[in-house]
Amino acid sequence: MKYILVLLLTLHSLVFAKAFDLIVTPSHEEEPVKKEQQVNKPLTGKKMVILVSSGELEKAGMGFALGLSAAKKGAKTTIVIGAKALSSAKLEGIQNKFIAKDMTHRKILQEAIKAGATLQICGMCAKALGLTEADFIKGAKIIESDKIFDKIYEEGTKVLSF
Repeated sequence: MKYILVLLLTLHSLVFAKAFDLIVTPSHEEEPVKKEQQVNKPLTGKKMVILVSSGELEKAGMGFALGLSAAKKGAKTTIVIGAKALSSAKLEGIQNKFIAKDMTHRKILQEAIKAGATLQICGMCAKALGLTEADFIKGAKIIESDKIFDKIYEEGTKVLSF
């Protein structure tokens, strides 16, 4: 059983590395293998829904940053925010910077909207906290769960959750 677990973890790591095209660095005796320079491929025509419910700075920031990048590359991007992540889209309140982008969550979301992303706020979460659209950044829309499902189940849509 122990060997099967090690094998599964090894395979999972290899699949992860391949999926994200990570650079392979061999032992110190060899020269590092350099990744080929790739041309950014536009994502025009692709659909992506990013669900962010985590209030953790790094986790939510990663979701928002990926949403911004996808929108800038032309993907039809929908960012859905709920639960503890709601404060990221609020107009007021202190926010720390997400180091990878050197921007606050609020700024990343504003940039994503400018790039063409749709920002949706979970209606149940907003209602539970007594929040209205006026409490959120310009462009954020409070929606009900059936609208979230409509986006998620559109044909060809990729879904990420943070």
